[in-house]
Amino acid sequence: MVALSHLLALPGLGLRLVQAGPRDPELSWVSTTELLDLSQYLEGGEIILTTGITLATEDPRWRDFVASLSRARVAAIGFGVGVNHDRIPPPLLHAASAYRVALFEIPLPTPFIAVSKAVAELLRTDELRAARGALQAQQRLLDRSRGDPEPAEVLASIAQATGRHLALLGSDDTVLASTAGFTVQHGGEHTEYIALDSEGALRLAISGNAPLTSEGRSVIAAGSMVLGVGLRGDRAEETRERERWERFTAGLLAGTEPPQSSRILAPSLELPANVRAIALQGTAEDVAEWRRRPRSGLDRLIAPATETPRAPGLALAWQLCGDTESAIEHALEIAAVHGLDAIIGRAAQLEDAALSARSASARLQSLSVTAPLYTAPRTPEVVWSDRDTPLLEALLSMESPADAAGTARRALSARVLGPLSMHDPQLTEVDRAQLRETLRAVFYADGQRGPAATVLGIHRNTLRDRLTRIERLTERSLADADDRAELWFALRLEDVDPSA
Repeated sequence: MVALSHLLALPGLGLRLVQAGPRDPELSWVSTTELLDLSQYLEGGEIILTTGITLATEDPRWRDFVASLSRARVAAIGFGVGVNHDRIPPPLLHAASAYRVALFEIPLPTPFIAVSKAVAELLRTDELRAARGALQAQQRLLDRSRGDPEPAEVLASIAQATGRHLALLGSDDTVLASTAGFTVQHGGEHTEYIALDSEGALRLAISGNAPLTSEGRSVIAAGSMVLGVGLRGDRAEETRERERWERFTAGLLAGTEPPQSSRILAPSLELPANVRAIALQGTAEDVAEWRRRPRSGLDRLIAPATETPRAPGLALAWQLCGDTESAIEHALEIAAVHGLDAIIGRAAQLEDAALSARSASARLQSLSVTAPLYTAPRTPEVVWSDRDTPLLEALLSMESPADAAGTARRALSARVLGPLSMHDPQLTEVDRAQLRETLRAVFYADGQRGPAATVLGIHRNTLRDRLTRIERLTERSLADADDRAELWFALRLEDVDPSA
């Protein structure tokens, strides 16, 4: 990058900064003009050289001249003194200050062509430096390919050379490896994708706020080749095998995949009769690192990271494990190593794993989403859905025919929640979700409206209006202990068992 300060520092030109801009502007070119408005001919980043031959010293049009250049996002104005004006006209100086456009003085002995040549030489030198750096980065990447590098190492090298955040994605957009600045929300305007194999199972995602330079593209091309070569063969097969297990686990958690499908993946592997779904929450980097761990046997029962983050910088992942003390303890130990909080769903038969996942999901609100908490050292939080809500679990597990139990629960929730119930058509889905989330926030804040409003990101008056509406719709008062208990119970019942 060539900045105005680089030009001003050159010896022999005698340039003097008279009015600084809001920052040290980056230069793109130099243009000489005596026109009052040439904004339509500019692209931004230019230095405009002028002697002010068309304007008198106190001409008010100096302000219009600077305003047009400000709109065109020029880098600076260079004024040549001693030709038409002995000094920089005060209206020009005042306008540059008002519009925050950098202004520098060019002494009479210095011709404009010398300034233009100096900028051109600075730009050429910068381009050569960038090209040389890109070439060196490519060479380092190609040299590294002979040592079978890890994908994370290659991504780090590309990121260092380009200043971009990158991620290696699986066929279902699972983040297999990434730089620290890459988040799960990688579908921005300037995110580009490069296929690393013919099947599209592996892709390189490059995120940023501006288009890539030609030097950056050459570095990424070399890095893509290194990644493609390194991930073919055994490594690519391992990746595809993990993806197959992830799809199988996701099907179990959603209730769409029969357990018998595991025989295709591993004929000799015996799946447990009873399982627990575990929701794991942490920073996007920690979750990605946890997912990249080598796995075998039942430890491979993890689902794709497709959950919407509950807060910026956080990610959510799912795992299934056997309903035994040793299996759960093993899963929690690994999660703790990576600093992940865990919610353990209630025990369920393997074919009913979705029930366990729903019970864990209903307790997600109990985990903090405050970013400062996710910094080491800290003790990860562990929540047991069935141990922490025994009354609710007893109701969900009561011995009665499924249809009868479901009917009873639906009737209970509908009677208490009224229009806030999932099965009531009076409110729009968006409206109902907003009011339910408001009610949850108040409950989790122990009825304190200030903290609840902060969590929701709304004003206390807005919270008050919403609560008034909730009380009117449900015909229950949040000031009454019995009404509060009924509302909380009905809400939690629907969270754990949406069919209720």
